[in-house]
Amino acid sequence: MTDAPPGYRADGHLHSDGSTRPVVRTDFDVDKYVRGARGRIHVSASGPVISGRAARDLAFLWRLEVAALAEMRSLLTSWTGNETRITAFLATWAYERYWLARAARDLLTAAGRPLQANGRRPLSARIRSYGIDRFLPLVSPVVGGVLGEPLAAGHVARMAVQEGALRAGLAAVRARLEGEASDAVGEIIARRTDFVDFFRAETRARVERSTAERASAVVMLSRPWAPLRAVGVADAAEVQALSSIFDTPAALADLEASDLAVGAILPGRPTPALDLVLRARRRRRAAPERNTHGL
Repeated sequence: MTDAPPGYRADGHLHSDGSTRPVVRTDFDVDKYVRGARGRIHVSASGPVISGRAARDLAFLWRLEVAALAEMRSLLTSWTGNETRITAFLATWAYERYWLARAARDLLTAAGRPLQANGRRPLSARIRSYGIDRFLPLVSPVVGGVLGEPLAAGHVARMAVQEGALRAGLAAVRARLEGEASDAVGEIIARRTDFVDFFRAETRARVERSTAERASAVVMLSRPWAPLRAVGVADAAEVQALSSIFDTPAALADLEASDLAVGAILPGRPTPALDLVLRARRRRRAAPERNTHGL
């Protein structure tokens, strides 16, 4: 190639001698997404009517929503923090997640509904949370340095599954809402589509190019990781909320389809969000609680 454009080498690389792996690129336009960052979703201070059950389930999803900073930290303290497209996306993703969480909180507050679950988290969850706060920042760089670039494939696969599961959960709750509450949750769902599209595209591009990245995604989607938990720490209302949110065949089918958007390209076709919900439903049936739908 004798007439290469400025910056290109004879072997086809741009500003590269081939000693490093090419940057992963997909059809998702990160620059456009960053430029189009969206802010607050307006919710009236009074007026939204939300039933007790829908409010309880929405509050559970809100608590997952506000965990964005912890999720971002777990990515950036690992090898994945070296991936410039991912870090550029995450900066705007965290900003938008904040406003999605704010919209859900405003809805619940305006409707006079509580944000926090009754009761305390299990001791095991509190111990795990303590460990994540204290040891994750120390351990992640070491593990990332050993595993290298394939670790990023596992991280984006996790985020693809989690964002898809959150979207499916919000859609299930929205089916029980009306008026402004339905509109606001609909906007949260619509904005989440960019999150899902980015992480799914990154996952596909990575797992299809190497066995190591495919293996990383499979391992990181396996237990004990659970997608509908804040950095793996169980919520006090997890069993009750998941059993309630995904209580219809349509909701379960939507969740399964979301999981398989990633799982179908991996060995074993993992469905981690669906598996978590099915375990919660079994636990709920085995230890029924007092009906609180009307509270």
